[in-house]
Amino acid sequence: MNKLLLGTALSLCMSAALAQQGGVVPPDLQTVAQEELALRQEMQARIERYATDENGLRQAVAAAQERTVFCGYCHGEDGNSTREYIPNLAGQNPTYLLDQFDRFGDGRRKDFVMAELAKSFTDEEKVNLAIYYSTLEMRPAGGDAEKAVAGQVIFTEQCAQCHGPDAKGEAGYARLAGQRPTYVVKMLQEFRDKTGRRANPWMSAVAVRLSDADMAAVAAYLANLK
Repeated sequence: MNKLLLGTALSLCMSAALAQQGGVVPPDLQTVAQEELALRQEMQARIERYATDENGLRQAVAAAQERTVFCGYCHGEDGNSTREYIPNLAGQNPTYLLDQFDRFGDGRRKDFVMAELAKSFTDEEKVNLAIYYSTLEMRPAGGDAEKAVAGQVIFTEQCAQCHGPDAKGEAGYARLAGQRPTYVVKMLQEFRDKTGRRANPWMSAVAVRLSDADMAAVAAYLANLK
């Protein structure tokens, strides 16, 4: 994805936040948006350098497989999580995955196990892993069908501008389609409650508007998507 598309997608997300803030984006969020765009452009460029040709992709996938043995205990051997509160990685947006590796490594996202793992990876290994998991097929986790009806409405109104109408992620944002519902609810609650484990003003601006029932409904809807 080129810089123009990245900037356009981030502008759409900024517009959504603007509406939620009563029409004015605070200066601190404007700064965050500019920094976020620069980081995502850098991430995308790093991935494209390794995956612009078939041979490069094949080498990245082969190299990554040697480093996924430990990952499989929680995230599944095929990238589909074995635990409800741990996310699927299969089919995830590679730019998003690379960004999360960096956030775990530098402490912007807090988790002891993931932080230690991220610090052990070289930059090349992070890129290889991100590409590898993006090539795997995510199996929809499945969720409550009745809740999913309401969840679709909430997702369309609150989430689709950044995560895409099909929830597969745009411009480096997370793919949510098929994700574990327990994990989705857990993350939304962390954004809403500002626990400090994941600092993200854009997500907090959305999550604070959602009740626990809303979160469960959105999670159920996403869990049924392919």
